[in-house]
Amino acid sequence: MLYHIIHSPFEQCSLAQCLTRLRPGQDRLLLSRDAVIAAASPHWQAQLAALAVPVYVLAEDLAARGLNAGVGEVIDMAGFVELVAQQGNPLLWG
Repeated sequence: MLYHIIHSPFEQCSLAQCLTRLRPGQDRLLLSRDAVIAAASPHWQAQLAALAVPVYVLAEDLAARGLNAGVGEVIDMAGFVELVAQQGNPLLWG
């Protein structure tokens, strides 16, 4: 399953809740919109790096916020479309 987080982990608990449900070897995590802040935050980088699932970060959203990801694979919109084509529709965590 592809889990898609869109809100900052400093504003909502969506990311924290999602992390408890990820299954190693089966799931993937995509951060977009304000959720990309997690990939640039040292606190969240450590938690994301410790995951046994692939983490993807949307490049356009990082650039829009002037951030650099310290963890995860940065993908562009074409990569996002390819990921959805491979994994199926993501489960969006609002």
